[in-house]
Amino acid sequence: MAPLHPAGCAEALAVVDRFYRTAGSTRQSRQAAATTAYQGMMGASLQAEGGVHQATVALSQDFSELRFILSGMVASDYEVVQARTDRDAQHLRDVCDAG
Repeated sequence: MAPLHPAGCAEALAVVDRFYRTAGSTRQSRQAAATTAYQGMMGASLQAEGGVHQATVALSQDFSELRFILSGMVASDYEVVQARTDRDAQHLRDVCDAG
């Protein structure tokens, strides 16, 4: 039997996986993926508790910043924010696997 994940993990992990599958290589596809991921992660955070909640909130912020960068609304370094998103996504996986 597979281990049970803490509340919110299944939905949050699905959002992260979908983001990486759909981001693509164009600015438009990455922006669409980040927007969808932001919305999904906000929903996942409503179910999450403790460390999972903290991880989903951090990822929501990451996805929001990515979509603002890609839309041209803010001038930040996309690569830096994407690297932080990657770290936060791994942290979510670690928290969920530890639960």
